Amino acid sequence: MSIHTNPVPVEARHDDEIDLSEITSVMIENRVLIAAVTAAILAIGVAYAFLATPVYRADATVQVDDANGALNDKLGDLAQMFNGKASADAEIELIRSRGVVDDAVRQLHLDIDARPRYFPLIGRRIARGAAGDTLADPLWGLARFGWGGEVLRVSQFDVPPSLYDRKFTLIAGADQQFQLMDRHGNLVLKGHVGSLLYSMTPDGPVRLRVDGLVARAGTEFRLSRASTQLTTALLQKTVEVGEKTKQSGVIGIRLDGDDSARTAATVNAIVSGYVRRNVGWKSAQAQQMLGFLGNQLPQLRGDLEQAEQRYNTFRNRNGTVDLDAESRLLLQAIADGKTQAAALQQERSALLQRFTPTHPSVTAIDAQLASLRRQQTERGATLAALPDTQQSAGRLMRDVDINSGLYTSLMDSAQQLGVMKAGQQGNVRVVDYAVTAEEPVKPKQAIVIAAAAALGLMAGIAAAFVRRALLNGLESPFEIEQIADAPVYAVIPHSERQLRLQRAAGRNEPGAHILAVAAPDDIAVEGVRSLRTALQFRLAEAPNNVVMITGPRPNIGKSFLSGNLAVVLASVGKRVLIVDGDMRRGKLHQYFGLSRERGLPDMIGGASLDSVVSREVLPNLDVLTRGGGSPMPAEMLFGERLGIVVEQLAKAYDIVILDTPPVLAVTDSALIGKHAGTTLLVMRHARHSVAELRETTRLLGAAGVPVDAIVLSDVPQRASDYAYSPYHSMPETAP
Repeated sequence: MSIHTNPVPVEARHDDEIDLSEITSVMIENRVLIAAVTAAILAIGVAYAFLATPVYRADATVQVDDANGALNDKLGDLAQMFNGKASADAEIELIRSRGVVDDAVRQLHLDIDARPRYFPLIGRRIARGAAGDTLADPLWGLARFGWGGEVLRVSQFDVPPSLYDRKFTLIAGADQQFQLMDRHGNLVLKGHVGSLLYSMTPDGPVRLRVDGLVARAGTEFRLSRASTQLTTALLQKTVEVGEKTKQSGVIGIRLDGDDSARTAATVNAIVSGYVRRNVGWKSAQAQQMLGFLGNQLPQLRGDLEQAEQRYNTFRNRNGTVDLDAESRLLLQAIADGKTQAAALQQERSALLQRFTPTHPSVTAIDAQLASLRRQQTERGATLAALPDTQQSAGRLMRDVDINSGLYTSLMDSAQQLGVMKAGQQGNVRVVDYAVTAEEPVKPKQAIVIAAAAALGLMAGIAAAFVRRALLNGLESPFEIEQIADAPVYAVIPHSERQLRLQRAAGRNEPGAHILAVAAPDDIAVEGVRSLRTALQFRLAEAPNNVVMITGPRPNIGKSFLSGNLAVVLASVGKRVLIVDGDMRRGKLHQYFGLSRERGLPDMIGGASLDSVVSREVLPNLDVLTRGGGSPMPAEMLFGERLGIVVEQLAKAYDIVILDTPPVLAVTDSALIGKHAGTTLLVMRHARHSVAELRETTRLLGAAGVPVDAIVLSDVPQRASDYAYSPYHSMPETAP
């Protein structure tokens, strides 16, 4: 009667095919790993949400107008020369310009960083939760840390460039006194609030003015000075400026920072500086034009006086010369043309201060001037055709009219520019100033925690599949049978209670730590009982009643199976002896709560069975431990004495179970297996590769120890793993 049955044919499983049930199985099997990864990432997310420095946002809005209101209506074209339509992109760049931002940095001393020293990790969070502006009581008596309510205002902190970004420590004292220490703990200077302090250090002079200090004596502050230029450049990159709606002229300025009040003040300083500079730019243009006109007016007045003098001299010498109406109109046209040309030239000079000669506004004026020159040339030719006396009188009258018109026009322009400069308000209007934000924009605690939970779950699932891919061990009993050419006698499910028993055994707690004793109804024990049934048929045909249990490597459930199989065999009336054949690291004595003073090495050495065996550890069950160990176990097992001992044990008991070391670790199992009638190979679910299984069976086979059956241990408790029932591997019996 043969106990080896051919496995049921199954379709080859493709490694790249994963169905929903397999995905579910992997997740269930690795639920502890998934939960651990999720909990770890969630804990990090919660810690970040509550401990991270909050970021506040401040924003302001300005509007760029095309003109300057009623004042432009009164001053007309002259005002329009200074209030052309502004480009939003140009204004955005002006807001972000180094001049505007640098003014804000210097005004608010943004290149000085002064803040309390907080307790690591949680100190800043505790300080933020302190109520009001009063000083919070120090926790655990640690007064050197800031716990809420501390204030340090520094208006001047000048250090040499070599000390930029170096951390100094300011220690508050009594009665508004303080000390400044360098990073090595050396005193730099000391004094009181409101005084400008000076000290010469090896790196250069240090100047410090503290305007305000609210803190307990002994409280420490971190103080550092950065480069003003670098601070300005950083703020230029950090501040966000943009047109809110395309071509609306409405520009938003936004800045994020960890200090709500300081962030709002920074935005408002940038806005105020931009508005102030806008007005200054307009006033400067008007002042520049006033200077130009101031230089031209004396010369024009002199030209007018000379023209009047020449005309009066001509009349005194020649008397009054009457001109007909046509000649008078001609002279008036020549004078008006000269005045228009002068006005256009003046406007062109003003435009050239803002634009290049090729700008459309400048080229348009050039075209008008060219047209006037042609007209003036034609009028001059007509004037030359008059009689000499009339020509002379006409030229003198023309010079008087032209110079008078030019002088009057420039005087009017100068007066208009004076009015414009006095009433100049710029073309920028502040719509909204920044206000101190009450709530941070980030981190959003609810979103961060939810995202951390989702990320943790995804990472946990990914870790489970990565673990599965890395292990990539054998799982199916069918595959194991095909590779090892041996039947799978039993599938032992995973047991949580067994883990607790193992921990108790590792602590050397008294009593037996065997699952079949502590929890006989456990599903894993049912798997051992199915092995007992299959083993009964094998023992009927085996050369002897000795069963060797081994495995490829440690920590696969080999000793668990040996102990529980011995218990369930003893429970049906069999006289059972379990032998710890691992003389190096055997732990069967811990599972049964025994000492290991004497054991198998002593019996091989010649001791009697009664002197080394532990009798009736459980009903019908004796235990032979590994004893005190042997320095050379392989040499001891290699001799003839082992066979004599095994034969003696086989005669004394119904069944002898030998728990042996891993096959791939040492040769002990191959030496012991020669004396066993049945060899059971234990494999842990999904922990062994095909190569590992083949090498194990090859080594045993080479030693003359065939594998009679396989036991698959620690199988996850899911329905898919029970498609292969141990019933299929049970031998057929004759009717």
